[in-house]
Amino acid sequence: MTEVPQPPKPAAPAAPAVPAGRSIDEIKRDPLVARACERAGDAIISAKEFAGEISLTVARDRIVEVAKAFRDDGFNYLVDLAGVDYSKFPNWSGDQFGVSYTLYSFSKNDRVRLKVTTDENTPIPSVTSVWKTANWHERETFDMYGIAFEGHPNLERILMWEGFNGHPLRKDFPIRGIDTGARIYPEVFPEGAGPQPGSTGKDVKDVNIYKGPWVHYGSWPAAEIAARAAEGGQPPAPELAGVVADTAQPTEDAPWHDPEKTLPERMELAKDGSLKDKLFAAMAQTDCTACGWDCEGYAAALASGESTDITLCVPGEDETESMLKMLMAGAGK
Repeated sequence: MTEVPQPPKPAAPAAPAVPAGRSIDEIKRDPLVARACERAGDAIISAKEFAGEISLTVARDRIVEVAKAFRDDGFNYLVDLAGVDYSKFPNWSGDQFGVSYTLYSFSKNDRVRLKVTTDENTPIPSVTSVWKTANWHERETFDMYGIAFEGHPNLERILMWEGFNGHPLRKDFPIRGIDTGARIYPEVFPEGAGPQPGSTGKDVKDVNIYKGPWVHYGSWPAAEIAARAAEGGQPPAPELAGVVADTAQPTEDAPWHDPEKTLPERMELAKDGSLKDKLFAAMAQTDCTACGWDCEGYAAALASGESTDITLCVPGEDETESMLKMLMAGAGK
């Protein structure tokens, strides 16, 4: 039987050509932004397009000039102003911080994004003179990132209280949380709370602060973690056990607070101290916070009865646990 030759298979259709992205100059000539970009001139140093939206990077010291150009071209609504911390971005080599301004034009029914970058110490000119809504946006960015805005009429914290330790949205802010203020400033803030009306020195009518009774809010997130661990809920964080914090240094009041000293050396230095001092000396002295406190905080919690769990000092291992057991037993606890 003669084999019938098969016709050749048709060639696969060519993949559709992917249009190349527009150049910076082409984006700046887009009808949506052309007039404002022409007025802004060389203040716009970069441009890109993603998902149909245009983003323009602006020279930091000329952001007010560019903002006015876009406002006058119909972008009279500042939708949002938000900070960015680039410190953990892969292969990033520019300034650590950025600020993104999302603008909307009702007449054009479209959005544009402006961006500036800065370092930790250089303020960005405030655009509150262009859009009044920038006032609270800039305060929030200052509060969460520590980015300062030069010329802002009242640049102070808006979510956290004055004196709060750090800026919560920065990449270097500890994920496990920090002291809310009550432990650092007990003479100012009551136990388990931040400021209450009048506690900051302002007139009570001049602060936007909750005026009801404080529950035991923020008794220190780390302390709450340790309390749950004591109840068999959440164990200490082993990934922190190898950390030696910058605070792990001897002081005049706590010469034993030195991770280089042996346990017998530390206990000798604390032999005439209080129960808390001796418990403190028994810790590994790394301030790793795996237990939920620093070393002194854990000792204070055991001495006061806030915690009864002597197993939380992960880096101290059996040596610390045995000493804590002996000290607590000797104190009748």
